[in-house]
Amino acid sequence: MFSLSEGLGFNTNVLETNILNLAVVIAIVVVYGGELISAILDERRARIVKRVETADEKYNAAQEALRKAQLRLDEAKGRADTIRSEGKITVQQAVDFVAKQADEELARLTDVKNSTFALAEQQATKEIQTNLVARALAKAGTKLSQRLASQTTQKAFVDLQIQTFRTKA
Repeated sequence: MFSLSEGLGFNTNVLETNILNLAVVIAIVVVYGGELISAILDERRARIVKRVETADEKYNAAQEALRKAQLRLDEAKGRADTIRSEGKITVQQAVDFVAKQADEELARLTDVKNSTFALAEQQATKEIQTNLVARALAKAGTKLSQRLASQTTQKAFVDLQIQTFRTKA
């Protein structure tokens, strides 16, 4: 321990000397290094504030970009819904058109079929009639030939022709 009456000497108590040394160092640091520490802390605080402000600006920019992206997404969904509904309408119109065309084609083919049957029937009827007429004429020709072959029939025919000729003259 240090005392004034005894003079200067060394204090061998380690605990007391460490506390005194520490107090002296802290006093020197506070007196002379206070401004330096304060400047360092102020500079650090300014950097932290700037980083926070930068982070805040980036956050706000990201929020704005997210908002714009959300608007574009909503717009795209709206367009997709519109395209989807227009597609359904277009498909329905195409189905209706094809069905109408099929109905018209079926009606046309039915008319063609009916016309073909009618024409075939007419041709068959005409062929039968021609055949019947040919047979009838053949039969009549045969009968006429047989009647003309007989003498009396020929004489009666000639007399009839002469009489017809006289009435006309």
